[in-house]
Amino acid sequence: MPKTHQGIFEEDETERPTAALSSPALLDKFDRLRDLNIGNIVSLPQLVVVGDQSSGKSSVLESLTGFHFPRAPGLCTRYVTQITCRRVDQESASISIIPSAGADAAQKEKLRGFYAETKNIAGEDFAKIFRDASAAMGIRGDGEEGKGKGDTFSDHVLKIEISGPTQTPLTVIDVPGIFRRSTPGVTTDADMALVRGMIERAIKDERTIILAVVPCNADIATQEILKLATDADPHGQRTMGVLTKPDLATEKANQQVIINLVLGKTGDNSLKLGYCIVKNRGADDSSSSLTDRDAAESRFFQADPWRQLASSNRVGITALRQRLSGMIQSITRKEFPRVREEVQRKLHDAEAKLKALGHSRGDAMSQRAYLAQIANKFQEIVTDAVEAKYDVSRHRLFEDSAMKLITRVMAANERFAEEFAAKGHKAHFENGNRIASAMFNAKYCTIEAESDEDEEKEEVLSEFPELGDILVDHGYVCPSPKDNIMDAIKEVYTSSRGPELGTFGGPLIAQSFKLQTTKWPSLVHRHASTAIILVHAFITRALSEACGPDTHTRTELWDTLLLERLQTAYSRAMDHARFLLDVECHGPPLTLNQYFSDHYDTARGARYEARIKEHATEMPQNKVQGWWLSQAVLTQVVLSKSGNVDQVCRQVHDILQSYYAVSRRRFVDQVCQYVVRYYLLDSKESPLRLFNTELVLGLTDGELESVAGEDEGTVRERERLALEVASLRSAIKILRG
Repeated sequence: MPKTHQGIFEEDETERPTAALSSPALLDKFDRLRDLNIGNIVSLPQLVVVGDQSSGKSSVLESLTGFHFPRAPGLCTRYVTQITCRRVDQESASISIIPSAGADAAQKEKLRGFYAETKNIAGEDFAKIFRDASAAMGIRGDGEEGKGKGDTFSDHVLKIEISGPTQTPLTVIDVPGIFRRSTPGVTTDADMALVRGMIERAIKDERTIILAVVPCNADIATQEILKLATDADPHGQRTMGVLTKPDLATEKANQQVIINLVLGKTGDNSLKLGYCIVKNRGADDSSSSLTDRDAAESRFFQADPWRQLASSNRVGITALRQRLSGMIQSITRKEFPRVREEVQRKLHDAEAKLKALGHSRGDAMSQRAYLAQIANKFQEIVTDAVEAKYDVSRHRLFEDSAMKLITRVMAANERFAEEFAAKGHKAHFENGNRIASAMFNAKYCTIEAESDEDEEKEEVLSEFPELGDILVDHGYVCPSPKDNIMDAIKEVYTSSRGPELGTFGGPLIAQSFKLQTTKWPSLVHRHASTAIILVHAFITRALSEACGPDTHTRTELWDTLLLERLQTAYSRAMDHARFLLDVECHGPPLTLNQYFSDHYDTARGARYEARIKEHATEMPQNKVQGWWLSQAVLTQVVLSKSGNVDQVCRQVHDILQSYYAVSRRRFVDQVCQYVVRYYLLDSKESPLRLFNTELVLGLTDGELESVAGEDEGTVRERERLALEVASLRSAIKILRG
């Protein structure tokens, strides 16, 4: 045999001449898998015969399988036919129907109930069985009575099992033949597309051997079936050509082309399995037996010019049957371990998907239990995230640093506190820490430039448009403090002084403090908004994780139950931030903190110390270390010559600086403790705690149905997965048996 005709699925006849007949049990396993429709889930090794309606395809099948298809037109060409040949002592045939995967339960039950058996496979009763099977599948009959009743083609599979003492164990899949013109009242353009789709689906799998039937009296190079085979098998490694009707190739040039094609001498290496040639009985021959047919074929190929093919082992139906049996046996042995592994993997995946869908939820009790399960999982994620228990073995979403909620919140709190200390005051105090602002800018690479607040707001709202009415100043860029606060204090004092003599009224401190805290609202609003965004992003991810693949429940849960409650909770936190701002910035200054007095005394002492050092003289040598002042100079230091305005403003400055230090620390803690920690994280009404079993238990039956009731798609998906799991489990038993 020419090297170009040795395909990857073909047996080496010199080494294993009878190997194809040695393992019928293995072939039987795959036949039983086809009965389970496993071929729709996992591709199975199979032999598919394809060709035009007039190519001689049915005659090839008759010769291969050993029985005559009924001759009435259209009986066995309108659906996929699976023909299985078994070698047993007694000759018989049985016909059943394998329902398509898309059939509904009632139709599947009806079709599985169809079964017929006969020992007279060439008689009229066999033809009647075919007609009954077609009717069961909804195929309309021929003639006037069948017009307009039923379908022209069907997606169901007709299964034929042929048994006999001379049968070669073989399973062949037959699909309807290609036709290029619709027939009014019989076929339509849609039927042509349907048949083409059936063929393409049947030959696309890599474990399928394609038997492309081509008549010798046609232009082989332009045969559409070969193009379809090439599309499915670009390298030609699993396609064999079968040439039929050689008696109709009367021109010598055409005959030689066919002979060269069978011998592999044409240079065309597109089909690695090469070509075989057969001569079937004529269309009008309905009485000859298969023995008569084989004898007539043998005589035909012994005559010129066909006798050139005698040594090729590619001539006649017997050679074709042995070659095909060897190929299917070879691919079956090769692919069996892979099919078993793939079935196991598909079963694992299907079981996981079915488990993720949970139990059927057709009543309020099951719906409540389902939602409670989701709520418990959600709260587990929340608890671990708030307590920094980032165990990825429990919840893999913690592999994403964005889900480490408390860590991100604490980092935001620290940045807020640092920026508040460094830049929260409008102007620096005298002897204040100007270094803090510079250090903050260096640490966070803050650039004093135009604010990109609008751009950041647009980006956040594009992701979370539901927060549009809640977030405030979340793109705010805080400017650095101005240099001197004394000018501001003097301006406040001179614009609001009363008749006090050498003193000042209480409102002066409040007004100066309000002026110094003008950046507080934007800083606090931005921090509260940042915390809300962190919490909201976490909730959306955690809820998706808790709901799993059930997007319907997740969407309904979000839209119907949670979103409005979440918005209320966020608004409550933001309102408390405004409350703290109102109390701290607009209320009368108040503190019982001893730190205020200590800080004020320290500030006054520092001012006196600076003036003393300005006028003091070092102690003479050999005396006690220190400084000394004359009484006159001491009086001058204590009794400042500055005007009353300067003296009052310096006193206001020291009080304001001391109170600001106390207020800032207190206020930052309150914002972080109450607004962020309490209202957003810990309280029973925080957004993280809203979705819990208590909420689920309080839902009405109508709310449960709206949120947790299964949509039609989920119901169908559960039914599909349940059937798939059952089929795959049965397949595992077959493969292990």
